[in-house]
Amino acid sequence: MKVYIIKPDTSFRLLNPDEDVYYSEYWEFKCEELAGKLPKFKAEFDTKSDNPIPDIACFGMTTFAFRKDVAIELVGILEESGELLPFYVGDDLWYCFNVTKSIDALDEDKTTFKDFEGANKMFPTNYVFKDKLLLESTLFKIPTDNFTDIFCVDRRDTDEQVMENFFCAVSYHGFTGIKFEEVYSN
Repeated sequence: MKVYIIKPDTSFRLLNPDEDVYYSEYWEFKCEELAGKLPKFKAEFDTKSDNPIPDIACFGMTTFAFRKDVAIELVGILEESGELLPFYVGDDLWYCFNVTKSIDALDEDKTTFKDFEGANKMFPTNYVFKDKLLLESTLFKIPTDNFTDIFCVDRRDTDEQVMENFFCAVSYHGFTGIKFEEVYSN
């Protein structure tokens, strides 16, 4: 089993929501449901860039957005761990992914953190997870980093694990816009 942090691929354009929504009290992706709370909104891709438009777009620091056809292909995997919130980019339907699954799976005694004198444990530099807590997970966030990063568990012991594996699905389809940074392996 491996665990990855999902990172934006900066060789693709970034997606920007309407400023009214971005600066609203609801534009926080901290593992709480936003359906019915987050107002309807639109977004646009960075026009200062001539990079290509991705299939999965970085949409702020703590979430990603999926083009309609990509979201449909991955809906079973995504909805196990969160909710898909519809919005438009021009006339095209996209879905903002809000991870609602939080797992306190970081083994803080074995994890290495950046050292700040007198500060709480923050900014892990070498992750160690509690394997038992990851058994039923695909995508999740952790409270230790204030629900900032999205983590992906990559298990391939059974056919079912492969079929429900976000890492495998993105790789198989060749979807663009994100990268996987390995942070843990058991």
